[in-house]
Amino acid sequence: MKRKLTLVEGTMYGDGQTAVNAVVAVKIKGSIDAGNLQHALSKVQARHPLLNVNVREDSTGIPYFITNENIGQIPVRTANRYTNEDWEKQTSVECLTPFDTKNGPLMRVVYLKSAEASNLIMVCHHCICDGRAILNLLDETLRLLAEPHIDIGTYHSFSSLYDFIPDQVKKSRKNLLMVSLVKKLSGLMLLAAASKKEIKRVKPYLLHWRINEEESAAILSKCRKEGVSLHAVLSVIFLKAYDTIGTIKSHKKLYCAVDMRKFVPEIKNDMLFAFPAMIELGLKGGCNIEFWDQVRLLKEELILKISKTNVNRIFLLDEGLSTFLPKLAKYAKVDKGAHDFTFSNMGNSSIQENYGLVEVQDVYSPVTIFPFGNPSTFFASAFRGQLDLMMTSDAHFIKYEEAVMIREKVMELLKEMN
Repeated sequence: MKRKLTLVEGTMYGDGQTAVNAVVAVKIKGSIDAGNLQHALSKVQARHPLLNVNVREDSTGIPYFITNENIGQIPVRTANRYTNEDWEKQTSVECLTPFDTKNGPLMRVVYLKSAEASNLIMVCHHCICDGRAILNLLDETLRLLAEPHIDIGTYHSFSSLYDFIPDQVKKSRKNLLMVSLVKKLSGLMLLAAASKKEIKRVKPYLLHWRINEEESAAILSKCRKEGVSLHAVLSVIFLKAYDTIGTIKSHKKLYCAVDMRKFVPEIKNDMLFAFPAMIELGLKGGCNIEFWDQVRLLKEELILKISKTNVNRIFLLDEGLSTFLPKLAKYAKVDKGAHDFTFSNMGNSSIQENYGLVEVQDVYSPVTIFPFGNPSTFFASAFRGQLDLMMTSDAHFIKYEEAVMIREKVMELLKEMN
């Protein structure tokens, strides 16, 4: 394989030295044999083409995925597990530890072991993997630990986003003109931003909390009664919580990551793919509108924007703007944007509770600590009927104490809605 990174992949790749990693952790009962774990990971690596690539840049700085036939095996770091908080400390470390993109595989595993319970932490470079994909990698590994001889198959990765665009769309004069115009405007925008200084990480952090089964059930029941999604409820509550912290400038807007697989049938749910559609949502109707009406308005806005997603146009622009990739990756680190945060909601976890003799007791939401101008991100998922929430950011943007205040306000608003 020799494939140019897409704009999203390239933005995540950045300079190739700064960590932009997707991380997921689970708590399991008992321990795992190290040899069995490495065997499982070797079959996972053999299945996914992007686990056998390095990244190389051409003379203009454009990064490419290049297959390495002699790439090493997925590394496993083993350590003792002492407390229930060890996974969180190690997750933060792994979020901030760069990959050797030029030589090693873009995935690694941390195994925290003890006699009673253990943690398995999976880490991938975000340029090859999104939240859905890393959960799938975890599921495949656990299935192979339970049944080492099963065949999980393989697949061929696409060579370009152009593979998915119909010929008549590529050749349309209207589309060619649109791409040309956007390129000119993007060039001017990037030129104007060239003098801005990159916002460096000061003190990145991860804040995790969980809602127990009883309270989670009450929240979900209320959502069903009101005819709205949990995603819409959490979006409004996170935005409202932001707006109550006087020391934070609130735009009352968020970006929501929508899985592009639903628009591209060739990309299956169990394939590595890092190309979300980012949809902007905001609070509507002013301060006096009733909470559930705000939730319904946001839900309607999300449905409308998803329905209007033009995959061909997005892919055409991606290909057309690829020459700007190094500048766009830099732009992501200098521009704070006009939004409060990004929200990634994985919904009910795809991880099972039992894999043979391995019992999964907890699944923590897939998480990333971004190095971008606005690094603030919320993550949500559910496992065994419990909602699991995380927030990541950096002290240069939002102080940790302010993040704690946001968490407390979120919990207060969730209780009030019942």
